[in-house]
Amino acid sequence: MNIIFHTAAAISVTALLTDTNRLEHTNASKHIILTAVVAFVVGLISHAALDYIPHCYPINSKIDVAFGLAIILTLIYFSKKKYRIITALSFVGTIFPDLVDLSLPIINKQLGLTLPTFNKVFPWHWREYSGSIYSGQCSISTLNHFLLLVAIAIICWGRRTDLKTIFEKRNSKQQLID
Repeated sequence: MNIIFHTAAAISVTALLTDTNRLEHTNASKHIILTAVVAFVVGLISHAALDYIPHCYPINSKIDVAFGLAIILTLIYFSKKKYRIITALSFVGTIFPDLVDLSLPIINKQLGLTLPTFNKVFPWHWREYSGSIYSGQCSISTLNHFLLLVAIAIICWGRRTDLKTIFEKRNSKQQLID
């Protein structure tokens, strides 16, 4: 699945796991670190699920990587300092398998290099367990992408208070503190 869909999933992972009501009223760095680690693991699991379901790649890979990276960096930057580690590890978890298994082959292809590549570590990247559709029949993929975006929208709507707290605007004094 495209990076953009994995990053969209990371937003819902962050929203689902971050209980800002509890964390705003305490200096519970232990809870924040634990939530961040759980976000990374849930991100990995979401990556596996998304790569396992039947899918095509509707977005050009160069645009996908550039836009996905822009989304990641922007949302990490705009998250409040207290929640930045949770947000970052959600994103890292959702793209980590692609970084491990696919980054060197993509770099080789795009830059004409011959960096050493290795066997894929994550089973959902192996042809027999991947949901990648190679036949060009992508109607089920379109439905799956649509359902994913609807699920993410429902999660974000349901957890909008937490998302507003994580990404609330900061005034200049608060930015200096953060």
